[in-house]
Amino acid sequence: MPFVLRIAPLAGAFLLASLTAASAAPKQLYNKSILISFGVHIPAKGSDGSTPGTRTSSRIVYVSSAGRVFAKATRSAGRNREDKERGPEDSGGGRGLSFSGDRLTGVLPFISGASLLTISFDPGFQSCSGTVVMGRDSGKPLVWKGLNGVTYTSNGPPNISGVSCSIRDGNALAN
Repeated sequence: MPFVLRIAPLAGAFLLASLTAASAAPKQLYNKSILISFGVHIPAKGSDGSTPGTRTSSRIVYVSSAGRVFAKATRSAGRNREDKERGPEDSGGGRGLSFSGDRLTGVLPFISGASLLTISFDPGFQSCSGTVVMGRDSGKPLVWKGLNGVTYTSNGPPNISGVSCSIRDGNALAN
């Protein structure tokens, strides 16, 4: 269920903690890939007067047999697409990814506000579910740079749709 969470300016920075030994991947996820995808639509106006369409996002997180975390994020909107790959040496194996017990969280900061992705695992780490929350600083709209280079300012609440999550054996990044 989508909703907007107001966050203090420092909360986003706190959530950007990198993957550390204290937040190492659970051994049950070693040599497995976590796949999550969702759609995002935020009513907004661009600096050029345009309005954004729905953006689709997906992330593949691979935990190696040594517990090292690799990630690939793909975002697309219309004809524009962005792929980013991160390894364990890149600030937590995926920019802000952090394991805590049966959850994996990741933060995507905006110009103003942020997006928090939370993946929750069942007790046996055989299945997962995901939630995405858009947060904004108190009294300020969400502001972000679109994949087309235009800066957008929200004028309505975000709508997150079609969140799906799955776990596969092996390295889905190798395919």
